[in-house]
Amino acid sequence: MKTLALGLLLAVRGDRATRVRFVLMTAGCAIGVACLAAVLSIPTIVAAHDTRAALRDAVPARGAAAQQRAEGLPGLPLSLERRDPFGSRPVTRVFVARPPRGGSPTPPGVSRLPGPGEVLVSPALRALLTEAPGLKGGLPGRVTGTIGPAGLTGPDELYAYVGRTPRQLTATGSEKVVRYGAAYAPHPALDEGTLDPLRFTLCCLVLLPLFVYLSVCVRLSAESRSRRLAALRLLGLSARDTVRVSAVETVCAAALGAVAGLGLYLAAEAAVAGTGWLGLAWYPADGLPSRSTLVACLLGCPALAHVAGRRHAREAALRPLAVRRREHGTRPRRWLAAVLALPGLGIVSTYCLLGLVDKAPGPSATTSLLVPAGALLTGAGLVLSLPPATAWLARRIAARTQRVSLTLAMRHHEAHPGMALRVVSGLVLLVYAASLTQGVLVELDQVSRRAAPNQEYELPYERLTPSQLGHAERASGVNGRALAADFTDRETAVVATCAQLATFVRPGSVKGCVDGEILALRDPDVPLGPEGLPGAEHTLRLRDAEGRPAGEQRLTVPRRTVTVSVVQPSNVTSALVLVPPSALPAGTHPAAARLLLSSAPDQDTVRAVLDRLAAIAPTIEITPVGIVIDTLNQLTAVKGLLGTGMVLGLGIGVAAFLVSTADHAMSRRTRTAALTLLGIRPGTLRAAQSAQVVLPLACGLTAALVAGKLAESSYLVTGGGAVFWDTAGLPLLLASALAVLIVATVSCLPLARRHLDPEVLRKD
Repeated sequence: MKTLALGLLLAVRGDRATRVRFVLMTAGCAIGVACLAAVLSIPTIVAAHDTRAALRDAVPARGAAAQQRAEGLPGLPLSLERRDPFGSRPVTRVFVARPPRGGSPTPPGVSRLPGPGEVLVSPALRALLTEAPGLKGGLPGRVTGTIGPAGLTGPDELYAYVGRTPRQLTATGSEKVVRYGAAYAPHPALDEGTLDPLRFTLCCLVLLPLFVYLSVCVRLSAESRSRRLAALRLLGLSARDTVRVSAVETVCAAALGAVAGLGLYLAAEAAVAGTGWLGLAWYPADGLPSRSTLVACLLGCPALAHVAGRRHAREAALRPLAVRRREHGTRPRRWLAAVLALPGLGIVSTYCLLGLVDKAPGPSATTSLLVPAGALLTGAGLVLSLPPATAWLARRIAARTQRVSLTLAMRHHEAHPGMALRVVSGLVLLVYAASLTQGVLVELDQVSRRAAPNQEYELPYERLTPSQLGHAERASGVNGRALAADFTDRETAVVATCAQLATFVRPGSVKGCVDGEILALRDPDVPLGPEGLPGAEHTLRLRDAEGRPAGEQRLTVPRRTVTVSVVQPSNVTSALVLVPPSALPAGTHPAAARLLLSSAPDQDTVRAVLDRLAAIAPTIEITPVGIVIDTLNQLTAVKGLLGTGMVLGLGIGVAAFLVSTADHAMSRRTRTAALTLLGIRPGTLRAAQSAQVVLPLACGLTAALVAGKLAESSYLVTGGGAVFWDTAGLPLLLASALAVLIVATVSCLPLARRHLDPEVLRKD
């Protein structure tokens, strides 16, 4: 208890510098814990999103036994779900037909199911209807209410329940709903394949700089604190009590900072939750820290503070005279940097070499483990190798230079190489992580980018009435139509004219097409199987205008070929034969045919066409080929989270640099005063101060650029995409590194004060 009281007394009742240091340590830990809580709460937010989606998911009565049980249960509603894209966000329309008798199950957030002609919408969809009136066509009826938060995954979700009659839903594939509440979310916010690169990038982008930043904050004024502890030891305090006194101060500051950081996170989370700035919106209650997050923040931060300060406290307790006389510390351990850096560089370099020789391994369980491990080991080894590498370089420069400022800077850095680790490691890790983030964004861009010259839409032909069919083909924005038909052996044919076919392929790629003649359809980029060889026979089932069977028609793959070039995915890619409409008997169409429509690929046109088609056939499933709305929504969330991670990483790196640089300048006040009394000019001191920072920073940034590009390329090589080398992002990285170097140089100039009080010189 006496040791605890002494530690608290020194922390609270010390001199002005001690109190300022305590406040800065507390504030620094608060900012770090807030960032840590934000990163660790992402899985909690995603889990809350998926839980809400699972609780409202309809459990249908499927199978014969389930249908029999459902027949005996009165008041089961019918349900039919349709999901359409609105940009990168899905619009979910759930068509429900409530039974005439009450007592039917209802989803969360809804007091009763809407009746025919009634629509319940989410608040975000209600607001969007005023901005995009075209969406109203897919919601037949009048809006009578809104869905509560319990029935939505987030405040920005576009969701609606549309009331219909049982007769309107019977023929559209609807199912009876036994209850609401499934075991799993039908459309998770982020699937495992998307979470893996997100976790990997955020660990490199935020957690590594955050660890450095917290270490810097708990080591503020390390030299003066060590000398004060050494004085206590010389006054008779035991070595164990000396270490405990140091631990009390650092742990108290870290504990207060952890509590303040959690409060800062909660305030920021409540302000950002519903805005959707991160690509994902959630309710504030969903982002409350979990137990594991609370343990990591409230216990992990003080534990880190204790570990970071224990080494120097033990040195002051065991060697108090050496600390008081400012003897040089031990040389940095080169073997520790080699143990981490060499395996990491070996892993990432091996994958880069495999990419160079065209033997990319592609995504697998092994690469998903080795590539993140190699990147993390490389980043850690990069930071730990800075002190020995820069000390060696400083010794070489000091032996050859004739400039006083450079000599002072290099000799000081040679004597204290560990200072480089504290000053520049945050910015070095930031540049390293930025390169990795570029690789993840390039990989995601390859997944989400669609370079097709047209957008293709697929609708079930037989579910459209003649009136709906005519309106759909003449909808504004639609520039082509065709039919995709399946043979009895599941191979596909396209029913279209030559002009219609041209709207679904690359412009000018149709070669050898003749109207009115059955032709073999070939794409040189698609391998040809035996079923597509000339002479192969296939059977096409037919139906009449009322949907009744109308016989069959046998088709033989002809020798004459029409050659096209198609951007996949497309229904034309898998087709073997081009059948002109005149080749089919009058009044018939292929069984189970799919109506194919085409439009321009720009986002505004796609959105307008989807709105018009939904207004023509509200309950018909409309599939925009090549647009996986769940994937686009997840990519938007991932990009938003990565952008937030880059902002956090930038703030953490800059804060670590400023704090450590200012602390370094304050710890050198005695030496600076001595040099001033010896006649060293202020300009020389400023140049020396800048050189002490610029040398390790320049070395670290150069190594970060090289190691970061290797790690990025290894990620791209194993990601399964077509791009292995991100040369387009290299100029941006170089410009960023140069800007960091210039800002660091300029920011160091004011730290060497011109007028120093000689009283800061201390005597032992």
